[in-house]
Amino acid sequence: MYRFLTSQPPARRIFLSFALVSFLGSLALSLPISQTPTSLATYFDHLFMAVSMVCVTGLSVVPLSETYSIWGQIIAMLLIQIGGLGFISFIGIFYLQFQQKLSFSNRAAIQESTSYTQPRSLKSFVKSVFLITFLLEGIGALLLSFRFVPLLGWAEGLFTSVFLAISAFCNAGFDNLGRSSLIQYQTDPLVILTVSFLIITGGLGFSVWFDLQTNLLEKHPLKRLRFHTKIVLGASAFLLAFGTISTLISEYHNPATLGTLNFWDSFLVAFFQSVTVRTAGFSTVDFTQMRPASIIFLAHQMFIGGAPGGTAGGLKVTTFLVLLAYARAEILGLPHVNLWKRTVSPKTVQKSFTILMVYFVSLMSSLALLSYFDGDSHRFLYIMMEAVSALSTVGVSANLTPTLNQACLTIIMLLMFMGRIGPLTLLISFADRTPSRKSTLKYAKANLLVG
Repeated sequence: MYRFLTSQPPARRIFLSFALVSFLGSLALSLPISQTPTSLATYFDHLFMAVSMVCVTGLSVVPLSETYSIWGQIIAMLLIQIGGLGFISFIGIFYLQFQQKLSFSNRAAIQESTSYTQPRSLKSFVKSVFLITFLLEGIGALLLSFRFVPLLGWAEGLFTSVFLAISAFCNAGFDNLGRSSLIQYQTDPLVILTVSFLIITGGLGFSVWFDLQTNLLEKHPLKRLRFHTKIVLGASAFLLAFGTISTLISEYHNPATLGTLNFWDSFLVAFFQSVTVRTAGFSTVDFTQMRPASIIFLAHQMFIGGAPGGTAGGLKVTTFLVLLAYARAEILGLPHVNLWKRTVSPKTVQKSFTILMVYFVSLMSSLALLSYFDGDSHRFLYIMMEAVSALSTVGVSANLTPTLNQACLTIIMLLMFMGRIGPLTLLISFADRTPSRKSTLKYAKANLLVG
């Protein structure tokens, strides 16, 4: 199996690695030792949960804490950790740990799965990914333990803190607190800000961490940061502010969400929604009680998502900014696509449009199928939210997932899988990348009216 996996092209290897881990995870979760005595989950339920964990999404068909024993929850943590960092990255660190030389194909697969573009530093980069991951997860678990140890005791409190820290940093959105997620802690600054910090750092992308780690202690660190890092940090800050303000304005007078809270508590809840809907899957409000305008705002944020090369999903903030810059250049008749005093290459613009088209077509096709198989037109808004949430690997839901039939859940699984490895990567993994002679020919110019 390993020899077969390593013989595949990088994109196909990423696809197969996630598929293999999901399948093995579903078998492990279906073992009697992994389940509670009262569990009624079927193998299909375990498969859905395993895919959701490996794809770090957070959508659930069964309550995790009521379905899985302590061993099942440990398996869940491992699946989330592997899904967040990528199975290919684990292969890379295994090779490096035992002083084995990485083959060119393995290096290419790791670079593609992490969106890293500096192969000379790949060894230190892979080590930094694991070091920073475990360090930040450890800090998060320590902070959360100050809340959960007094409430649940040492053993359960520490385990809950570690589980929540791993899930938050990997942007998975799973918790073992019960059916209400983090609603009971919606105004607890320690829990909310710690989880928010983990979600944000996990969603920035591996290359951003490496750049920050390399330059943060240098003189004038902001000037030394790569352009990509500056773009990701600036765009993320703007989107967090936009999401917080839009949720606060839309829900401030809604008694079912923010209406009964004071301003600062409302701000904390709105901020957390802005953090979690772009990449994670936790919730501190009941989405069925939110106004339609709020859900549409949240869907837009889910669609954009986080940064490339990390644990976040969505279209990605950099792709979105390139598309905005291209639209601006076309509207104003500018000769180049400029972004923050830099010119974006035509190849990057072309790739951004390709990603948008594949993403949009995938979403619209799945939305049509979900509406057809579900058959309940009265909850179309929630179905739309579910589809965007799955494809963007966000995991928030208006309590819809457990009510869907197997046909709809199968579509949701495919969306989660596509969203985690990337729609474009998924298509490339199945495509024949050797162009035919006819496809490379240049024909006469086409006179075609558009717009």
